[in-house]
Amino acid sequence: MLIIADFVLFKESLERKRKVLKINVLGWILRGFSFIVIVIYIISCEDPETIIKNAASNEVTAKERLSSAIIQAKANYGDTTNLVLILGRNVKSNGKTDISIISGITNPDSIGAWLYIFKSPNDTSLRIYTPNPAPGSSNCIELTALFNINTMVSLIQDTSARNIISGALEVIISSNITITTSTANLTDSDVSLNLANNTNTIIKFDENFSPDTSSLNGNVFFSTGTSKTINMILIPVAGTLNLPLYIQNLTGFPNDLWVVQYKKTNSVNQQESLILGTVVESGQMMNIPPPVGLSSPVINLSKYVVE
Repeated sequence: MLIIADFVLFKESLERKRKVLKINVLGWILRGFSFIVIVIYIISCEDPETIIKNAASNEVTAKERLSSAIIQAKANYGDTTNLVLILGRNVKSNGKTDISIISGITNPDSIGAWLYIFKSPNDTSLRIYTPNPAPGSSNCIELTALFNINTMVSLIQDTSARNIISGALEVIISSNITITTSTANLTDSDVSLNLANNTNTIIKFDENFSPDTSSLNGNVFFSTGTSKTINMILIPVAGTLNLPLYIQNLTGFPNDLWVVQYKKTNSVNQQESLILGTVVESGQMMNIPPPVGLSSPVINLSKYVVE
C-alpha cells in the first residue's frame, strides 16, 4: 500500500511540475511576442534620424543657460568680457528654443536656439555661445567661428527686425555698450513673451511719434494667418534704440529691452510682422502722461501697423 501511495504522490507531483512548466513556457512566449510587437511599433513609428534628433535636443529659456555662458565667456576671453545681446531664433510658444546636434552646429541658418553674444571693451570681435544640446548638459558651446556680423543679421528675415539688430550691432561693436540688467533681475524669455502675448493695453506711436493706445498683442496678431514664427532679442537700449530721445513724453523706458518679433503669412499669401518691446525687470512700467495717460510693460515698435 505504501508503494502505491508513494507512486500516486509522485504522479501528482510530476503533473504539477508539468503544469508549472507549461505556464512558464506560455509566459516566455507571451513576453517574447510582446517584445517583437514593441520593436515593430518603434520601427514603424519613427525612423532612426527622428529618434536621434529627439534624444539630442534641448528646450531652454534664455536665462537657463545664461549664467553658464557668462562664466565660459569670461574664462575664455577675460573678466572684462560682457554680455551685449541675446538672440532667440524660432522661439516656441512657451518662450523656449530648441537646437538639434545634427543640423544646428554646422548650419547657422538652421539654428533655432539662444545665441549669447559677448564683447570685450576696445575689441570689435564678438564671442558667441549657445546652449549645449546634449541630453543632461547644463553648459554652453562656443559658435564664434561660425559667425560674423553679416551672418548674425541674416538670421532675421524681417526687414524691421533686421534693422534693429543691425543698428544695435553697429553701435555695440564701435562702443562699450553692454547689457546692464543683472542676470538675477532679468525677466526670462517666457515671462517676456507672455507679456507681449497678453498685455492689453500697449503703448503705440504713429509715424509722427504721436502717442496712442493699442490692443494688438501677440495673441491677437497670431489669431489669423499661417507659417507663424517668433524671434526674440535682448538689446541694450542706450544708444541703440533710445526712443525717449525722439519721444520726449515717454518715461520709464528701460536701459535694456526684450524685443519680440512675430511673423506670419496672411490670407493673401503676404508676410506680415509685428514687433513689440517689453520691460526686462519685474515691476517695470513705461508711461505716457495725459491726455493718453497710459502705463504699460509693452510698447509697439512696428511702423504703420494696421489694427
